[in-house]
Amino acid sequence: MAIVTITSDLGTRDYYLAALKGAILSQSPTALLADITSQIKTFDIKEAAYTLRNAYRYFPKGTIHVVHVNSSDSKSKLLLALADGHSFLTFDNGFLSIAFEKMPHEIYQINEELLTPDSLLHEDAIAKVISLLFAEYRPTDFAQLTSNVISYKSIQPVPSGNSLRAAVVSIDNFGNCVLNITRQMFDDFVGNRSFTVMANVGSTNTVSKNYSEVDEGDMVCLFNSGGYLEVAINKAKAENLLGLKIDSPVLILLN
Repeated sequence: MAIVTITSDLGTRDYYLAALKGAILSQSPTALLADITSQIKTFDIKEAAYTLRNAYRYFPKGTIHVVHVNSSDSKSKLLLALADGHSFLTFDNGFLSIAFEKMPHEIYQINEELLTPDSLLHEDAIAKVISLLFAEYRPTDFAQLTSNVISYKSIQPVPSGNSLRAAVVSIDNFGNCVLNITRQMFDDFVGNRSFTVMANVGSTNTVSKNYSEVDEGDMVCLFNSGGYLEVAINKAKAENLLGLKIDSPVLILLN
């Protein structure tokens, strides 16, 4: 049984997600649908990229990942990318360029005859591509290899003297704020020196192993399961108490 995951900004209040799932199941009744999340902030391909990058590797190779985020910028271009034994079906809106460290070397633009230009959700086209993949058609049977896709540079931490300027790239359901800095980046910058992490009105000079190493209500920094530095408040929301949001700057200062 083939697996199809869905990552979207469609939410669950409206019919949009149900329409997408229904279209997929109508053409591929044996598909096993798995929600990664449909609560991506509207139009936010950066949050979608962070989420999928850390989730897809837990699924078996051969899984098809539908990324239905910021479809309004797609210009009716649907893309299929093959990477690491997985298939990624998404729009031409720059998502692929920030979801992977290197752009997948196989990106296909779905042929126009499969598209439905008057459909805002593109659900029928997505469902058709999935059914063709299930039937073991090759991408070249219904798409054209392309390199002409929208590409953005992933925002990287900016070093300047004794400081490293990071940014919030995701805020989880607990209000924890994930930064665009990996453990390797952090270790390369800090080394054995003392440091201070400054996140708006909060600060700490320690990276903990778990949230409970500080008192309830105190700020804590730790590396999450995806290997990214996270700013949190033990038993509270750092998003609210520290006044952080997506793209908020966080400074790491060498003492």
